[in-house]
Amino acid sequence: MLKVDNKKVINDLAKTTYKANRKRNILTIVAIFLTTFLLCTVISIGLCYWDTVSLRQQRMQGVDYDIELTEPRDEQVSIMREMDNVEYAGLSVKCAIISKFQDRELDKVQLFWLDDICWEKQTIPALDHYTGTYPTKENELMLSKSALNSMGIKNPKIGMKLPLLYQNLSDKQTNEDTTKTFVLSGWFLDYTGKDKGYVSEDFYKTTGALPTDLTQGTLKISLKNPLYTENDIIEMQNQIKLSANQIIVADYDTISNFIKTIVGLLVLLGLVFLSGYLFIYNTLYISVNRDIRYFGQLKTIGTTSVQIRKMIYKQMLWNAVIGIPLGLFGSAIVGKIVIPQLLHALNPAITASDVETVSLWVFVLATIFSFATTMISSQKPVKIAMNCSSIEAMKYIGTASVKVKSKKRTGGDIRSMVKMNLFRDKKQFVIIMCSFSLAVSLFLIINVVIHANNAKNILNHTYDYDLRLLNQTLLSDNEKQVITSDLIEQIKSIDGVKDVRVLKSATAVVPYQENVYGEYYKELYSSRYTPGDYEKDMELYKKQPDYVYFTCRIVGIDDLEFEKINKTLKNPLNKEKFKNGEVAFVSKSFTQGDNGIVGKNVEFSIPTALNPNEKEVVKTGAVIDNYPAYYSAGYTPDLIISADFFENIVEQPLIEMLKIDYDESFSKSTESSIKGLMESNELISTDSKLDRYSEMKNSENQITVLGGSIGIIIMLLAISNYLNMMSESIQNRSKEFAILESVGMTRKQIKKMIVFESLCYAILSIIISLIIGIPMSYMVYTNFNIYSLPFEFPVLKNLLLFLIIIITCVATSLFVFSKSKGETIIELLRRNEI
Repeated sequence: MLKVDNKKVINDLAKTTYKANRKRNILTIVAIFLTTFLLCTVISIGLCYWDTVSLRQQRMQGVDYDIELTEPRDEQVSIMREMDNVEYAGLSVKCAIISKFQDRELDKVQLFWLDDICWEKQTIPALDHYTGTYPTKENELMLSKSALNSMGIKNPKIGMKLPLLYQNLSDKQTNEDTTKTFVLSGWFLDYTGKDKGYVSEDFYKTTGALPTDLTQGTLKISLKNPLYTENDIIEMQNQIKLSANQIIVADYDTISNFIKTIVGLLVLLGLVFLSGYLFIYNTLYISVNRDIRYFGQLKTIGTTSVQIRKMIYKQMLWNAVIGIPLGLFGSAIVGKIVIPQLLHALNPAITASDVETVSLWVFVLATIFSFATTMISSQKPVKIAMNCSSIEAMKYIGTASVKVKSKKRTGGDIRSMVKMNLFRDKKQFVIIMCSFSLAVSLFLIINVVIHANNAKNILNHTYDYDLRLLNQTLLSDNEKQVITSDLIEQIKSIDGVKDVRVLKSATAVVPYQENVYGEYYKELYSSRYTPGDYEKDMELYKKQPDYVYFTCRIVGIDDLEFEKINKTLKNPLNKEKFKNGEVAFVSKSFTQGDNGIVGKNVEFSIPTALNPNEKEVVKTGAVIDNYPAYYSAGYTPDLIISADFFENIVEQPLIEMLKIDYDESFSKSTESSIKGLMESNELISTDSKLDRYSEMKNSENQITVLGGSIGIIIMLLAISNYLNMMSESIQNRSKEFAILESVGMTRKQIKKMIVFESLCYAILSIIISLIIGIPMSYMVYTNFNIYSLPFEFPVLKNLLLFLIIIITCVATSLFVFSKSKGETIIELLRRNEI
């Protein structure tokens, strides 16, 4: 028997079939194109998005480093820099504090000296931008934009003179007020929100401050491998020999947090790949199934199953060769042109070269995945085509998986037909629902991650107010009531102001009380923050309770502030008892836990009270972390009492601050009106959530564009899945629709049936995506939660998506069906004949 070389025949047959099914192949190419494009773009932009979020976190920290050594000695600095796993080790020393500019009181503008490594390698990378140069002369000064704003300087200039009052920070000198005129050498913007500045080495030496002074000097250490363990830190400690108060500040959860982040990324990546796979698989499954009858006819004229397989694979290969390059090209256009130009339009300082949204390895990965998916997805429908006999193929209408059950029928309606159509091919229904639901679930997850990294969301959880007004005279010996009742009423009358919370404060004397603070002081003196010798200091405390170390701050809060604090507690305080002065909140910073303070009666007196010698007693109710006031006194924990009780003790107590809430957060008009009242008052400083947001605006624009692009692309994937499925399904069922019309069903009834089918697909996919998406969102969010924010599900954005899905599903189905509207029943039947 002679072997017949029929390769050319099969190749010609494949080409002829390919040309004849042009529309169907275009749909397949579109599916491959979209999968390649979406996969490549989502991963590339996702990586750029994550880099931008990480950069913003770095800028919120103000310095780029991994761990830090407190109070470093010279030999320790040298040893650290010689270690194999240390990339950089930069020295930073806090050496002075500015308290006044001209007649304007300032809120402790901290001045730092940085060595060359700390400035060039660790600080500059963490700045949004800077102008000028680092100070080199003794009278030069570089300030943050925040500090300049506090001074009232809106348009700084290099070389401008700044007459300042400052205090040196030195353990060995008397830190008296010093007046000096500095020259501005530059300014910078980070996202710390802190008023600070940098000084030259010459000025730093005049202050007498040393790196070894408690809490003043730190060695910022950048590691070659930022993933370290507790054993790594212990090994470092052994090499540099820490002194009593020194510590290496490190996060021992670095590796576990990294693993969590990788798990979250892998989950997202897996969902992206799975969505793309199901998209192509679904398209090919429907496409090949539609040709089963055609393949059956080929078998009747002698075409073998192997030849049919080769023919289908050739067609799939041609589709992949066209679709994959188009997808890569589209992704390159978006990544190299569209996104950079959009970011440049929002922020002219960003150039195209600053935005790296295209990675070669991602293109290679997308190519391999799309090609492999196309060929693998062809196997199942190819198997059906190969195994189906010519007789079965001629009868095949896509219902092979339906098991017909004997059932008494009393009639039929559209709803029962919809149900039958949905579950006619259960396997196909499962594939369609999986591909659609996974894409929607992926959008829900991405939406949660984007919402969690939104600057407004971060600031809303960081700030418990929109604007804070602070009485700066409480920093000096000349305390004044600069926040008056008239000013408060003026602020309350401004449109857009929701609440004004008033906080009053005074320094209090707390006698030594072993049963209340004994455990607290023992833990305090065993920590690195110990103020001295425990035994000696406790003897001094007993003899001289008004000594500055042992005073505390009494803070009077109104009902609004009480409610805010009380909501954060597991065991809230009784409001009536709080208002009557029977119970108080306790705030402390230096120790962990409650140290046995809660539930004890505390005795105190206030030197500025109506009767300074009169002893007051209040019960400690709960220890709180979020300190409501700003100023502090000694080491004794502060007491937060009701404003009513405070006013009974102190006549006209000084208002320390106002916390102002707006009807609409980040309202520029409301804030502008309030700040307008403050322009002539140099004794009141402001701290604004809107100002912080404005500082972060550049990176926020970039994050919003990148995150929004990911969300839109994922939404397109979800909708494209349905568009592809429904268009194929309706085209495949055109003969069925013709038959239904021939037996009396109207076009209106068919349309109604299609609408119901579309609604079922949309609603079922939404329900499944919620069941999958919400738990997955929480898991991914937990792994990505770098700002320790509570989990939130962005309901409005997702409702908008669901509405778009429902409208798109219905509109698409009706559009595809309307294409056959002008054809007669005979034409529809003829068009579907083989």
